[in-house]
Amino acid sequence: MQKMTMLKKVATRKYPEQVVLVTTKSRKGKMNAMAVGWVAIASGDPMMFVLGIDDGAYTHELIRQTKEFVVAYPGEKMAAQVLYVGKNHGHARDKIKECGMKIQKAAKIRAPLVADAVANFECKLVDVFQPGDCPLVVGKVVAVHENRSPAVKRLYTVGPGHTMGSVRIKNG
Repeated sequence: MQKMTMLKKVATRKYPEQVVLVTTKSRKGKMNAMAVGWVAIASGDPMMFVLGIDDGAYTHELIRQTKEFVVAYPGEKMAAQVLYVGKNHGHARDKIKECGMKIQKAAKIRAPLVADAVANFECKLVDVFQPGDCPLVVGKVVAVHENRSPAVKRLYTVGPGHTMGSVRIKNG
């Protein structure tokens, strides 16, 4: 049975939710990674993603600058790395190096692939629009990559208490 309530009261009940990593690379070569929970398929043909990325985020700045990014679905063993890049800002640090994330060269864009991810999608920026308080970034997939190991399983979520896949990490 449903009852009407306040949004703030029920918003956390939507967890767990999926999480992806978005990687970018500045024109000067500085790489960045960000954990993004607001992600969806925007189109199947051509394949496109839509991501909610705050306009103050370094990732948002680099996407607008370079017009490209990678959407990576992290592997289950990447929980600590996802938390690190999700909690820290990239303007003044190298989050990829600091958390030990393995990267590799992409085929069609400059942003790096995440080597231990289940899959990576190289994207070119289609548009950024802002229907509410968070900009929505739309990217067209121009190349795809999958992890060679079938043993690599997907990390699905970051939520209250940071439950991710089969891993639970305490706050703090």
